[in-house]
Amino acid sequence: MIWRGLSAKEAETIATACAGFDPYLTLGYRAETLAAYLTRPDSSLIRYAVEMDGRFCGVLTLRKPWLRGPLIEMLALLPQSQGKGLGSLILDRCKAEAGRNLWVTVSDFHQPARRFYARAGFEEVSALAGIVSEDRAEILLRWRG
Repeated sequence: MIWRGLSAKEAETIATACAGFDPYLTLGYRAETLAAYLTRPDSSLIRYAVEMDGRFCGVLTLRKPWLRGPLIEMLALLPQSQGKGLGSLILDRCKAEAGRNLWVTVSDFHQPARRFYARAGFEEVSALAGIVSEDRAEILLRWRG
């Protein structure tokens, strides 16, 4: 697995895919909105293309600095790359580079993501109501190394 800079074409590819699955689907994100997020200038947001065996598999965005450790703002894999352990490999690398603290948020309704992060040692810290959608909450999770 390698991380490298995300191209505009890859941003469009992953944005289109994400618009079709949760949490983005339930939250009503459009592909154009996600692509804009992945390509707009933001000096504290690092965007990585995730590649395995020469194939683009997904995206990781990290906000640095953020509190007392980086924040994973987005970790999304193309459907054909899901369920193969790649997400866990990405988290392992994030933890190794983060040091003591690594943060992420998940949508309150997105049980598969909540289970994924719990298995990876993240603890739920707080519910953040209304920050993404009026009728939903994001759950702030923290991993301590």
